[in-house]
Amino acid sequence: MLGSAPASAKDHTDWALDFIDNAVTNDATVGDEKCYMTWDDPEVVKIDGEDVQISPWTGRTKGACFFVLSLKKAMGYSDDDIRYLWVKSRPSSAELFDLINESPVLGGAAREPENYFRRVNKAVDIQKGDVLVIDATSTYAGHTVIIAGPAQELVPQVMPRYSGTKQYAVPIVDSTSSPHGCFDPDSKYADSRWQGECTGGYMAAGAGTGTMRVYTDSITNGLLGYTWSVTPSSTSYYSPSTRPFRIGRLFKLPEPMSTEPPPPPP
Repeated sequence: MLGSAPASAKDHTDWALDFIDNAVTNDATVGDEKCYMTWDDPEVVKIDGEDVQISPWTGRTKGACFFVLSLKKAMGYSDDDIRYLWVKSRPSSAELFDLINESPVLGGAAREPENYFRRVNKAVDIQKGDVLVIDATSTYAGHTVIIAGPAQELVPQVMPRYSGTKQYAVPIVDSTSSPHGCFDPDSKYADSRWQGECTGGYMAAGAGTGTMRVYTDSITNGLLGYTWSVTPSSTSYYSPSTRPFRIGRLFKLPEPMSTEPPPPPP
């Protein structure tokens, strides 16, 4: 649920895909580089204290800010609106993980104060617009992806296989320099950024589409671990204790704050 936004409006997933389809410049940030993304209009962005005009369809992004910038576009939000939601205008993946982790489960009791997320605990409940967020660890900075559609159970399962679990392929949109697999371009699990064959090919870093895989308990259907792609492997599984992740759904987002000054006193 995207608050009171018009039902016919494009959501953050649509705007993310729109950028990918039309991007003229599309790259991933490195280190503390400024994150930005424009659509069909140029935008002035402050970089190293200077106002820089960024051309249309230009992006330099990473996981968390790619999601936030797409949400800003969809909702007409400013940086102040994002701060109102989540304290910072550019929350990190670790901070988004904490927000989702602390949010009520989907369909659960209300939360006060509201943090505008609901936690999705089952793969069968995943839908377009949800976000999958991997927490930071001592050796990993964390990552955020936008989910582009419902999860599809993998039958037969793909290595690694574990007794008592089910596997689901989850279509995603994100910005990264690590490909979600290197499948043949005709594969339904292809990463749009991978160029060439698996052996000898290369990754074009930036925003694109791919597929991740989540595991669930075969009896409770509760989410367990994940893999970065659907590529068969014996070592690609991340357990909840190794790299915790959460899936969140945006919930009752408020309208953008007015940029007009308040009316004068009577």
